[in-house]
Amino acid sequence: MCTFALLGQAPPLLAQQTNDPIASSAPLAAWTLLLEEVVRIPDSAGAAPRLEQLVANRATGLAYVIDQRGTIYRFDPSATNPIVDVFLDLALAVGDLEATSEAGVRSLAFHPDFDEATAPGYRKMYVAFSRTAASSPVGSPVVFDSPGGTDHWTVISEWTLTAGGDVDPISYRELMRIEQPFSNHNSGHLGFDPTAIPGTPGYGKLFIAVGDGGMGGGPFDLSQDIDTTPTPYPHGKILRIDPLAIGAAPYTVPLDNPFSGIADRVLEVWAYGFRNPHKFEWDAVTGRMYVTDIGQSVIEEISVVRRGGNYGWNAREGAFVYVDDANVSPLPPEHPRDDFVYPVAQYDHQGNGITGSAAIVGGPVYRGSRIPALSGTMFFADFSNNPGPIFAVHVSQLVERNDLTDLESLSGGRLSPFEEVPIHDAGIDRSFRDILRESTGLFGLQRTDTRWGVGPTGEIFILNKRDGLVRRIAGVIGHPGPPRVVPGPGLLGLVGLAGAGIACGGRLAHAERRVSA
Repeated sequence: MCTFALLGQAPPLLAQQTNDPIASSAPLAAWTLLLEEVVRIPDSAGAAPRLEQLVANRATGLAYVIDQRGTIYRFDPSATNPIVDVFLDLALAVGDLEATSEAGVRSLAFHPDFDEATAPGYRKMYVAFSRTAASSPVGSPVVFDSPGGTDHWTVISEWTLTAGGDVDPISYRELMRIEQPFSNHNSGHLGFDPTAIPGTPGYGKLFIAVGDGGMGGGPFDLSQDIDTTPTPYPHGKILRIDPLAIGAAPYTVPLDNPFSGIADRVLEVWAYGFRNPHKFEWDAVTGRMYVTDIGQSVIEEISVVRRGGNYGWNAREGAFVYVDDANVSPLPPEHPRDDFVYPVAQYDHQGNGITGSAAIVGGPVYRGSRIPALSGTMFFADFSNNPGPIFAVHVSQLVERNDLTDLESLSGGRLSPFEEVPIHDAGIDRSFRDILRESTGLFGLQRTDTRWGVGPTGEIFILNKRDGLVRRIAGVIGHPGPPRVVPGPGLLGLVGLAGAGIACGGRLAHAERRVSA
């Protein structure tokens, strides 16, 4: 097992321990978002669907929405009145589906050669989902154990689509099975780098985010364990593989992975030291890969993912020393020389109305064409037990640093000047939680369970696990970027706001509430 001891680092002093290390909260932005409702996903298990992710396939022009309980839906986001239909029901297609609070269907990714008829990745897609402890492997996947018992399995699978765009049910293939000792921190987010060029080493490589195994504090210390002795553990890491089968191998490990060719290392590892790397995204212009890592009880963070980077958990929680399940302490003076990669943005659980548990969810970078004022803006949110704030920051302000000695000088400890962005709705500015409370009639609702997605043309969608509605960012009011109004059906109600600086486009930007009960 690979461990790290920092020379000269004394245990944190009791007086330095705190659960409120960041004094400042993100300020409220002077601009607001406009949302439009696009489609409603059907209920599942007698309740609103637990919408986990929206993924685009540019070859088909469709958007695919995951209900964590087992079904993937699809619709055409360019249609005036999109129709939702079932794309894949995992419970029917595979069986033994584990769908608890953090388990279930987690992520979907289409191979970048999906539309290339002569390529091995033609019509291939990959799904991360959870299967029960009693489930049996299908085929010959690589199996990773855990040091605890088996709560369930995270499965990385491959499917092939037919010429008509449907899933071939007999094409199911398991690439990897990861034993999960607890029910939480499973993650399993998947993605291909959209900026990788065909013929380069980065093209067609599948990234897989895996949580640290669950429970509090990382009890098995798996995030720092990159050795194969006595057993290889992928937990608390971002993996990178070539998912295409070659001979009997279910996948191959790219030769440019950071530990390729090094003895006693988990070769699939691309980066490590994460607690719950819940979501990652690439900036389609800069090629930077960002990850939002859910913290323990104090810090939520965004980091730039680097090849071979160690992100510190559970020696670090954000830009602080992890002390215990309720406290952190300041970094030691010698921290600029340590081996850890520190975040580019962070917040604690005391600011912006966030009380109790908290969890960050990222966070696409806007590179669409409908709202030029938002170009280069990253969105993220906190979704657990709080007013449901949505945050935004321009990527140029996400700066990587080794020396965080004067932390207070870096946006009051938040590391970047991100802002909380209200939603303009029914003539007033509101939080996303307010909107969901009205939509559901659950006025005691605490969690928003916000999720994000990017459509085929780069537009950003907002999902949640409360009302089944898929919403799209349709415009902004008062943004400091150049105002832009593109009249379209339903936009006449916004003309009076033009002087406030509206930027929007497409078929409808909601200045007034349009929610069905």
